[in-house]
Amino acid sequence: MATADYVLQMMAAFNAAKDYTQVDNIIAAAEKDNNILFKGCLIQLQEKIEALSPLDCNSSQWSIYRYALMCLRRSSMMHTV
Repeated sequence: MATADYVLQMMAAFNAAKDYTQVDNIIAAAEKDNNILFKGCLIQLQEKIEALSPLDCNSSQWSIYRYALMCLRRSSMMHTV
């Protein structure tokens, strides 16, 4: 799977998430099942979320995306150390 497709798949999963626990599960599954692909698209995922406008989301979605961004940054830092 190409990284662009994987980023879109992850964004769709975040969009469908209803709470932070689901976001944690999505990221944990991505790290476990597709570790190399996940590491390769961390920056792209972060950029995609950073580019989102709060006007395009409801408050719950915005909160989920911001939480996902925080988790992705933490994962990114753990993979570089």
